[in-house]
Amino acid sequence: MNKKILISFLSLLVSFSCFSEELLLKNAKIHTATDRGSLETADLLIRDGLIVRIGKNLSSSRAQVKDLSGKVISPGFISPYSQLGIVEIELVPETRDDSSEIYSAGLNIDSAFNPSSTLIPYNRTGGITLSLTAPSSSGLISGLTSVFSLSGSLEESLIASNVALTANIRGGEDSKAAKILLLEDSLDLAGMTDIGKSSFLSKGEVQPTLKRNNQIYYELYESALPEGVNYSARDLAALKKVLSREIPLVIRANRASDILALIDLSNRKNINLVIQGAAEGWIVAKQLAQNNIPVILQPINNIPNSFNELGARLDNASLLHEVGVKILIGSPETHNAYLSRQSAGIAVSYGLPWQEALKGLSSNIADVFNLEKRGSIRVGYIADLVIWNGDPLEVTSFVEQIYLSGKSVPVMNRSMRLRDRYLNN
Repeated sequence: MNKKILISFLSLLVSFSCFSEELLLKNAKIHTATDRGSLETADLLIRDGLIVRIGKNLSSSRAQVKDLSGKVISPGFISPYSQLGIVEIELVPETRDDSSEIYSAGLNIDSAFNPSSTLIPYNRTGGITLSLTAPSSSGLISGLTSVFSLSGSLEESLIASNVALTANIRGGEDSKAAKILLLEDSLDLAGMTDIGKSSFLSKGEVQPTLKRNNQIYYELYESALPEGVNYSARDLAALKKVLSREIPLVIRANRASDILALIDLSNRKNINLVIQGAAEGWIVAKQLAQNNIPVILQPINNIPNSFNELGARLDNASLLHEVGVKILIGSPETHNAYLSRQSAGIAVSYGLPWQEALKGLSSNIADVFNLEKRGSIRVGYIADLVIWNGDPLEVTSFVEQIYLSGKSVPVMNRSMRLRDRYLNN
């Protein structure tokens, strides 16, 4: 009899341990960042970090229930370009891991990412839950972009490695025409080069080696690039990923004529292109739309910062959207990456539809960079959610709760702690 009781008790423990962890958020306004738009007074059921049901009057006997009447739920916002986690103080070199004089295209910053950076909770409390973190080396090609969660976890921050290659053709250093020619030459060289291991290097991977089996390789290498320009095998492996369309090339350009030159190059090389900046994008909006080229905008920049942006205008995002260009919205500052939501609000005030602005902060970024099951609120997607006390695109609205993969994370940062410390004393 005692043995039967023990077996029954153990079976009961096992059955309880098999229960999934559930969270039911009720009575909130849900901005899905999908074609469903916004749902009024709706419920959302999360199980084991995934969204499993969305609708009205949902119930679950196993879920922890939270009434969010009067609150707003949005997907966590994504920073499409920043140096979050690899830059702490811009003027202190010891706190910067965002550049290299050794590598260019092949620079992978995964091992440099610091999840304990004070900028991570600071931007998380502004609604940013994922960051596409990229190097910012000077010169033509900066390096590889990776995706990180702003969870602060030492072991689980890295979401995806090497999702894009970042470049810049800003003027003032050398002719932009020369930079575009060098970019083309670099892609040509990568296409001619045989690389022993073509996959990218993350932590623990072996560096690829070039197969230098004959004199033809040396002649190609020496004739393909100008004197003083050199690429490692790692750099060429990254360029080959762009050529094979495995990852896009994200390149900063603002002047309309520069954008057209890059569109022409992308067509000739058959590569996926993303334009960052695009201050004069409205002038060539039809060409961008016809070639299915997304743009990363910073609408908060409402005046020209250089001679390359003389055509900048506040309704740039609206004009681009009207002809079908996919809009991604970011911030010009890593320290204040969360200001992308203010940028989105400015774009809305100048004609961009509200729902499109929300997608520009979330689902459009996930789509362009192939971030699976992220960026929107839909069944089967990872529950990276932000709870707001009002419209998330209004500067007077604030974050009240954050869930990353369905788990609550603190809505607190160093600035808030300092505020509380000195206001209470």
